[in-house]
Amino acid sequence: MGDHDVDVNESWELPGTRASRRMQIYGVAAKVASRYAPLAVPRLSERAKRRIKRRADEAGARDLHRTAVHLRGGFLKLGQFASARPDLLPEPYVRELSKLQDRVPPAPVSVIRRVIAEDVGPVDEIFATFDDDSASAASLAQVHRATLPDGRTVAVKVQYPRVAELVPDEAKDTRRILELVAHLVRGVDLPTIATALERTITDEVDYKQEAAYLEAFRKNFADEPTIEIPALVPELSRGRVLVMEWIEGENLAKALADADHEEQSEALRILVDAFLKQILVDGLLHADPHPGNFLWQSDRRRLGMVDFGACDRIPEHTRLALRQLYQAGMRFDMAAIGDALHELGFRTESGDVEGLVAFASLFDFDPGSQGSREENFNKLVEAARENPLLKIPDELIMVGRVLIVQTGLLGHIEPTWDMAELVRARIDEST
Repeated sequence: MGDHDVDVNESWELPGTRASRRMQIYGVAAKVASRYAPLAVPRLSERAKRRIKRRADEAGARDLHRTAVHLRGGFLKLGQFASARPDLLPEPYVRELSKLQDRVPPAPVSVIRRVIAEDVGPVDEIFATFDDDSASAASLAQVHRATLPDGRTVAVKVQYPRVAELVPDEAKDTRRILELVAHLVRGVDLPTIATALERTITDEVDYKQEAAYLEAFRKNFADEPTIEIPALVPELSRGRVLVMEWIEGENLAKALADADHEEQSEALRILVDAFLKQILVDGLLHADPHPGNFLWQSDRRRLGMVDFGACDRIPEHTRLALRQLYQAGMRFDMAAIGDALHELGFRTESGDVEGLVAFASLFDFDPGSQGSREENFNKLVEAARENPLLKIPDELIMVGRVLIVQTGLLGHIEPTWDMAELVRARIDEST
């Protein structure tokens, strides 16, 4: 063991025992829920209800954020997932939990080196150089930059100790909590969302599966010059360690904030087209669409995609149904889109097909639509809260998440390209 491997923090791990973490998760859930109890008081004025709810939203959002940052693991993943769905949560929760998309404090490098040594071999023997400062740190793992003896620059993704032990149980606890909350929360298909979330979180600790997804994406996008997928280094990817080519680029959200309109439009065109390919052609979806997983290469007008832990396979019958849905969007036929969503199994609280028309805006590609894209996105979110989806097909939970995030990004600009043309090209490719 080299000098780098000795550190007073070598025993660092996710905090708490399995039992104590469970108590904290259930405890914060109960604390958040208790603040809404006064809303059940008879004859409470609407003004008083709004005040109680506003205070409960703000305090509950802070509690969940604080607990997620402390525990990391599956509970932080839940917060990240929820923050990407403004159609499901009140604005204070979205605002506070969105902070979880940012970098979290990294684990000590001694811990990372120890995991690599245990699962692959001594760091100083495997790599020519290894950057002890993490390039990114997240809920379940962190990434370090390194070089191989042959000169290749690589990203070394290392899972935190005890993640594989703790996360599956925490995912189950999260599902149970959401199923209980479903009895209290009006008009959200939480049981289906909870099941999909449990599956996704559990999948993320399986690096053998992530490696397979990475190689599948690299094959699928081999002929796409505007998309870069890193190559796996299989001989060094074992256990809790995944090694792949290093991809340069800037976090997409930060890049969009600094870019001019033309560059913003081009970056989002590439992003949207890449997901159209996944949904309409490949049937394999990158289901973790937060901006840190997409790296914009401004000088090459190219988008790098990373982190394939959360992926979802779309069944063939669903992929074909989605093609019909997108075709209705190209005709600007909102009623047909509503009918198609109903046939796929979507149900709103109102119970009628017309209630699905608001969600049809996700598939409406009419460049002449009334109002700005940002206004239309806000209307979609409001409609989702007023007439929420009571039933979502489980195979489309992650597709919906991707579309909501993309629609939100597009809402802030007026693209110079035609969505219908992108859809038509991908549908023609898949026939």
